[in-house]
Amino acid sequence: MNTYGYSKLSIKELGDDLTPKTGSELIVIEGEKKKGATTTFDLTGLTKEPVKVFGSNIEYFLARKGTGSVAANFGLLDVPAAVEKTILGLVTLAEGIDGFGENTEPPYVAAVAESEDLYGEPVAFAMVAGSFNRDAFSLATKNDEDFTPEPGEYVYNSISRKIKIGTTEETVKVLRAYGEEAVTQLKTVVLGTTTP
Repeated sequence: MNTYGYSKLSIKELGDDLTPKTGSELIVIEGEKKKGATTTFDLTGLTKEPVKVFGSNIEYFLARKGTGSVAANFGLLDVPAAVEKTILGLVTLAEGIDGFGENTEPPYVAAVAESEDLYGEPVAFAMVAGSFNRDAFSLATKNDEDFTPEPGEYVYNSISRKIKIGTTEETVKVLRAYGEEAVTQLKTVVLGTTTP
């Protein structure tokens, strides 16, 4: 299934038990001025590297079950400082001053990226548990060319979480939903609420 566009990213903080944290704000990045916009989403590590097992001088078995090291690379534009402080777990020193240091610890969060297929049907990918990091910031001088904002690069590293939908329970790292009803159900299960 191919997807087209990337309209919205929803993020919800999780508790130590990896369920949506009561009282935590649902963060929605969807292109609203001064509230950030989505630009790119690349999901990797969904397939485990197959390993051949030899026996009796033949390729006897192919170990291939599970996933690899699942991660998502996000390009996000104009993320508000307060949102960035929350998802990166920065340490607050004073109003408007935060820091990266030995006590920086990004919280566990769930993240749902939304798109659509060729026919306009909603598609969503949910990273059910993990945390964000941003390895670098850069500054550059102004010049005489037109200003074009560049997205910041954020990496989300996934871990497994037990998800129950109806009577089916499975330990997963990523969920995919297609169709409006399925996407709404996915967001409810993963984020604990639907986005407005």
